[in-house]
Amino acid sequence: MLNPKDRRAAKRVGYICEVDCTGAGMNRLATRITDLSTTGAFIDSMTCYGSGTVLHLKFRIKDMPVEADCEVRYSMPQMGMGVQFINLQPKYLAILEHFIDGKPLALPVAESAPAPVAAPPVAAASMLLGNFAVVSLFDVIQLVENNRLTGIMAITSPAANGEIHFTGGQIMGAVSGLTRGQDALIKFLDVTEGTFVFNDSEIEYPCTIQASSNMGLMLDLLRIKDEEAAFS
Repeated sequence: MLNPKDRRAAKRVGYICEVDCTGAGMNRLATRITDLSTTGAFIDSMTCYGSGTVLHLKFRIKDMPVEADCEVRYSMPQMGMGVQFINLQPKYLAILEHFIDGKPLALPVAESAPAPVAAPPVAAASMLLGNFAVVSLFDVIQLVENNRLTGIMAITSPAANGEIHFTGGQIMGAVSGLTRGQDALIKFLDVTEGTFVFNDSEIEYPCTIQASSNMGLMLDLLRIKDEEAAFS
């Protein structure tokens, strides 16, 4: 994760979760991870520390807690830090390898752990998944756009279920039940809880929503929604 060779050696996934950071003589820093591998992570934070700073992280992979000491290897002001895990305990490495590489979960015998389960079918190098209690839909759309990803974001939420289609990071279309296009996309504006999974695809999706930018589109939809509410 720290140089081109490491990036090739360790598969990374986009995984958004809350993380607690301690160390460097600081109080607890609560922020989030947006990129994860078995060797390190990227911490999304406005507060950054210099290269060589040692931190202690606590986060969860699904329902499994992970703790790791790490060293800051690079910082991006106003964006975050790339860190490398150091002295990672075998039980936590096993959890990371299970999630990222799809290996059977086999924790040390001394641990009270659930029985091994099959690898999650969604584990893939270009996958992004998370919970809307941690990250907003707008943030996820911006992350997809910044990385120019092509694929489907599947959304499961009490407010709306469905898909948003992207080509090169741009929103091409949306589906929610029998509703398609812009009418489907506007339903997702009320999503504040639930989960999402983004799966990469080589297929470019046909454009059923015309917009010059994703953020401009979402802001226009918010305005339309507010106007409809005012006249209802």
